[in-house]
Amino acid sequence: EGVKEAIKRCVTDFDEERQKAFDWLWKFVSSALMSGMNAMEASGGETIKTSWAAVKENKSVEEIGEEIFAELVKVAPHVVHLFNRPKKIQAAQFVSAVEMIVLFSRDPEQFFEDLKGLTIRHIKYGVKADYVKPFGKAILLAIQSCLGEAWTSDVKRAWEHLWLKVSCSVASCLSVGTSLVNVALVQGDLAKLVEAIECAPRGQRSQWLTEVTVHGSIVSPLYWAIRDGKFSMGKYILDDLLAIRADREAYYYGRETLWATHNDMIHILCKECPMLLEDVFDGLMWHAHTVLDGTIRVNYYIQELYGDPWSNKDPWKSPLATLTLEGEPQMFMHPAIAKVLDLKWNRFGRRGFLAMQLFWTFQLALYATGFVFLRNDCGTSSIAIRFLVGGISV
Repeated sequence: EGVKEAIKRCVTDFDEERQKAFDWLWKFVSSALMSGMNAMEASGGETIKTSWAAVKENKSVEEIGEEIFAELVKVAPHVVHLFNRPKKIQAAQFVSAVEMIVLFSRDPEQFFEDLKGLTIRHIKYGVKADYVKPFGKAILLAIQSCLGEAWTSDVKRAWEHLWLKVSCSVASCLSVGTSLVNVALVQGDLAKLVEAIECAPRGQRSQWLTEVTVHGSIVSPLYWAIRDGKFSMGKYILDDLLAIRADREAYYYGRETLWATHNDMIHILCKECPMLLEDVFDGLMWHAHTVLDGTIRVNYYIQELYGDPWSNKDPWKSPLATLTLEGEPQMFMHPAIAKVLDLKWNRFGRRGFLAMQLFWTFQLALYATGFVFLRNDCGTSSIAIRFLVGGISV
């Protein structure tokens, strides 16, 4: 489609007949290309599998690891400081890395699933995207050394083709993952997180604090910090998002962005970090600094906490219901929660409560009439009252 659009822009009289001709040609070309690429992938995958099996058969894990480390010292001595673990452990990790590369030829989806955790760990170790190329070169040289004469042109081509795809994916993930916010989260460093957020444009500050990208996946910095036990970072994120800022252009308040990207926030906080709930509720209130006639003006931003019946059909999945089921009783003493309960009580809660009490009072009066005052009366009206009470009870 992209090629077709480019041709349309270059050719002024790209009529329907020429479009049909292009479609026919592209169908033929794409079919030939796909069949060739599939055949190449199939043969290359088998070559990779066979050659790697031969390496493991001829050499032990320790020997393969030593070969890779020796080549790495020659090719990229500036990255050797990253590999400072005991020889056996380091060798096992090198072999595991090659196994992961081989996995790409067999099951790319599983490779990318594993790559997410691998990327986070390597950012923590200080690995940069620039280190990927020399590391791959060292691996290929080590495999060549282990295979000896079995390192044919076909084997070389298959491994180089595989490494080209793997290295592009890994380098891309490391480049995206090494943003200032990601590095601060991986290292669990609050000071670095504060410095990173200070670099954000005011209009994008809430986006930086609610979503980061790791290997194409959107990750919540708040949940990341909480699940790593970095509660001080979680508190900073919440306080910063729920602070009201302003400049000459507009007001900035991250409440809507926070709820839009963390609609299960109350559940997560109740389960994993209930002490941060108070920070959330504090951020949903604004109060004036001046006292007028003995009172202080307070604004409550509790739309999401109140709940929307049109967007959330199940009332037991609303934030307030989640807080009721999973939260602590003292949480309901917070002014923001008290305000939500007061609004619900005045709008419909009181009417519903009084209607229910009136119903039970009416049923009690019928019961007392039919079974207490007229208990010895077997008349039609007495029997009717008793049946009515029984029917209502059912």
